[in-house]
Amino acid sequence: MFRQRLRLWFRVEGDKRYLSHHDMMRLWGRVLRRAGLPLRMSQGFNPRPKMSLVEPRSVGIASEAEILEFELADWVNPEAVLGDLRRQVPDDVRIDSLDLLRPTDKARPVAVVYVANLEAPCVDLEERIARLLALSEAPVLRRRPRGDKHLDARPYLERIEAAGDRGVRMVLATGPKGTVRADEVLRLLGLGDEAVARADVHRTEIRLA
Repeated sequence: MFRQRLRLWFRVEGDKRYLSHHDMMRLWGRVLRRAGLPLRMSQGFNPRPKMSLVEPRSVGIASEAEILEFELADWVNPEAVLGDLRRQVPDDVRIDSLDLLRPTDKARPVAVVYVANLEAPCVDLEERIARLLALSEAPVLRRRPRGDKHLDARPYLERIEAAGDRGVRMVLATGPKGTVRADEVLRLLGLGDEAVARADVHRTEIRLA
């Protein structure tokens, strides 16, 4: 069966940053259908478009680097696909580019980059970063209804830099088990819950293998 694989790079801004992963998938499902594209569908009782978001962001984070991969059941000129999609996307979602993939291609993220801007200055920010990176382990506890999860965040901390006394730039490695979240890194730096909640966090890059 014919399939055309495409990779869409887009941005999420404004109120759309508060959409969950599930809501963002529903948004793109509507956009793809409204664009009139010949979507490849999954099998089963409730068929869905063959699509996936690569390294989904956390709720509340704006992003300059989002990736949607999807499949078509018939050939469509990628430039036409790009134009059709741009006419359908809502406010606060901006499409940057579209790549044509080989049928077997699949994104393999190796790192994500975030920039966090703190509401209030942190005078010892560089010292906090140095202490964190000097650790051999950086335990994180994720509380979940189905059971808490313990994570060692240290292997994911590729690079952390201070930008003045309010900015933190983080390069976080990804792997088969995922990655550490930006808010978890801020807590590992010793910032309180209120400071973390008020931080303006942007994802600026997804690095692919």
